[in-house]
Amino acid sequence: MTASKQVEFIERVSKSILGLEGLQIVVYCDRNRFGTLSEEEKKQCSFLEIGNKILSEIDGEYIKQKYNIQNGREFGNKLHEERVRYLKKL
Repeated sequence: MTASKQVEFIERVSKSILGLEGLQIVVYCDRNRFGTLSEEEKKQCSFLEIGNKILSEIDGEYIKQKYNIQNGREFGNKLHEERVRYLKKL
């Protein structure tokens, strides 16, 4: 999955009723359905920490300060671009 698709996924899930925390629980349950999930496997599917970091550090205020853009399509595009760049750095 590309970085752009990952950011889109994180943004969509964070807005849903389930949220990132709920989806993390569902992923753990699915992977541990046979009772064999190790700590190493848990680390591989921990998108909760990454998602929260991206959403909190690259937010609307960050874009407004950096690019001096107000709300609109360009604002949304820049927000998405910055989140993708941030994810690639991680």
